[in-house]
This record gives sequence, C-alpha cells and structure tokens, in this order.
Amino acid sequence: MSRSGRRNRLVAFLLLTALVASTIMLGTSSAHADDGWSSTQPLASTHAKQQGCAQVLFVGARGSGEAAPYGNTIAPLEQELAARTAKARPDLKLAQVYLDYPAVSLDDMNAAAIEQMVLPAASASTPPYSDSVDKGVAELQRLAVAEAKRCPSEKLLVAGFSQGAEVVTRALGSGNLDANLLGAIVLGNPLRYDGQNVSELDGTATNRSYGLSAALYYLRAASASSADKDKNEQMKQLLTALFAMFNGTVDNRQLDAAMDSARATVPGVDAPRTYSACMKDDPVCDAAGALTRIMTGSSSVAQEHAIGSATHGSYTPQNLPKTLDAVDAKLAALPHVEVQQAPVKTGLTLAAGALIGAGVALVAVLVFLGYRARRRARRKATAVPAVARKVPVMKARKRKGMDDTAGGSAEA
Repeated sequence: MSRSGRRNRLVAFLLLTALVASTIMLGTSSAHADDGWSSTQPLASTHAKQQGCAQVLFVGARGSGEAAPYGNTIAPLEQELAARTAKARPDLKLAQVYLDYPAVSLDDMNAAAIEQMVLPAASASTPPYSDSVDKGVAELQRLAVAEAKRCPSEKLLVAGFSQGAEVVTRALGSGNLDANLLGAIVLGNPLRYDGQNVSELDGTATNRSYGLSAALYYLRAASASSADKDKNEQMKQLLTALFAMFNGTVDNRQLDAAMDSARATVPGVDAPRTYSACMKDDPVCDAAGALTRIMTGSSSVAQEHAIGSATHGSYTPQNLPKTLDAVDAKLAALPHVEVQQAPVKTGLTLAAGALIGAGVALVAVLVFLGYRARRRARRKATAVPAVARKVPVMKARKRKGMDDTAGGSAEA
C-alpha cells in the first residue's frame, strides 16, 4: 500500500473513532435523559436523586402482588395524565418514580389471617401485608422529606391503588407530605371509611362503605373491650361490630378514634387535594359484605376475590373523568417558573459532555493532520531533487565509459 493510502486510512480511522465516541456518549445521555412522564420505565423512588429537580414529581404506588413499576392500574392513569399535561402545559418540567416497596400479594390471606389482624396474639409476628404497608409508608415519607430538601419548589403528585392506596393514606396521615403536596389519588382504598377527609368525585360506592383495612382497625378497636374475655366472647363482640358496619350503623366517633390510633387519618388540609374513588362491591374498599361472609364462614377470601376482582380492577382513566379533570386543573394552575437543578448528571449535561468530547476528538484529528502536513513540508524543503541526484551518477557512468574506451585504444 502506498504512503498516501496508509495516511488516508489512518485519518478515516480517527474520524470514525471520534464519531463513535460521540454517538455512544449521546446515546448514554438519551438513555438517562429526563423525559418527564412519557417514559414507561420510571426510576425507583430509592434512586430519585439520580434525576434533576422538577416542578412536579409523580409517585406511583402499585397494588398487592402487582409487578413494578406501576402495575396495571397506576400505569394507564400516569400515561393519561402525561398525555393531558403534554397538551395543556408542555412547559412544565416533570419527573416520575415508582414507590419501591414489597407490595406483597394477598394470596395467603384467609379467615385465620384476618382474625390474626383483628385479634393478634401477643407473640405473633407482624402479618406480611401489614409489614409491606409499613415499609411502603416509611419509603414514601423518606422520599417526601428528601425531595423537599433537595428540590424545595418541587410538588408531589402521588397515586396509589389498593395496597398502594393504603400506603398513600397512611403517609398523608403522618403529615410529611403536606408541605409540597400538589395532589393525591387513592383508588380502591382499603382505608376508605365514612367521614374520611377526601374528595370523592368518581366511583359508585355509597358513603357508608368501609375498606378492608379500615374495617379491621375498627373491629380491633371494638373488640378491645373484650380482650380479657375468652375467644368465643371476643368473636361475638367482633361479629356484633361487623354487622353494624354491614348495616351502616357504625359509631363514627369510635371509628374516627380507631383511624387516629392506626395513624390513618388524612389531615384536613389535604382534603381538597386528595381524590378517592371506590366502586360498589369492590371487596377491598367496600368490604363490609365480603368481610361478613368470610368471618361467618359462608365464603372464603379466594371466593370473594374471584367475585370482586373485575370490580377491583375497574379503575381505568375512562371511569375517573372528574378526578382527572380536577388534577388537570391543579397542574394547569402551576406558575410558569424556572426550576432549580440539583447537582446531578441529567441528560442535558451528558449531551453537552458528549459534544465537547466529540469536539476534542475532532481537534485531535485536525492537529494530527496539521502535524503530518508540516512534516511533509520540512522533508520537501530539505530533500535533494531526484533529477539532481541522478545527474552526477549519469556523468560518472559516462566518464567511466570514456575511460574504458581510451584504455582500450591505448592497449591496441
């Protein structure tokens, strides 16, 4: 291969290297870019600090046994909000995370487990469901406090379904979400009860409906007076309270006290911005009938789940028009402001770094080409012309030939 061919191949290699490097860096920046609410792969709440500050951070809490990130109910809700916001307020800087918590399944829930939650033995361990909820509440509280410190002007929009709704409700009850809360959506909430500090714009359940967890907290409080009695007397007291729930004759003062004791009361300040929806006969948020049948032995948890699963899974955007409109209004009312950025590598800074890297690589190529050009110029200036090198040789050969001829003549 000629010298010029090798040089051209080297230049092409260097240019290709620069292009590949910049493409990889830009690809990395795109993969980690903050694309608001349009991404189908949100970060876990435990990694929220890896993205920049936003005006609104969406936090989704999935239901029992659902797969991360959002499950089958919160995912379409979030995408509907994303589509609406993109049209109404494309200027808003948005971010999202899913709540990183176990969200255990209720497959092992039966009458004995329910009885254990209502009449816990002194030595019994915490039921898996209660432990899962506790972990979710702790993580949501931690996230709210951390984001308020990292991004003071950021607002939280929190949505929870089923077990996730209970997590959101109890986190609201802690007061840790109050300062930066834009809104909360709780769907099929096990902690639903009459007189709760929420706005109910959608759903078909009546006001006298009680969620499964709210019912269990109430039943536990109602049976506390018979704690020193035998098991049969405790169950009698329990069923009396249960029938009162079924008939809608619950003592609301006793219910409120039970919710306060369970730290499940939504603060009054959050009532206008907390939206709850419950469908009639949903065994999770309208549980009195199902719970009565289970506790009296006429049905099982599995049977009630089979009957009510379709209802419990009906919290689609199409069934929540007023709730979505209310959240839209809150998003639309947000001011047009510049958002402070946390010191993290967002997609923008990575893209800038990629461009700088590509520029450096290109400069390196140009410097190399300049060096080669100067080197060739120096060689050309100092080299002896080819013609000048050949002439003396030719003259020497001619002289040698003449000398040989002369010598031959003399010998002759």
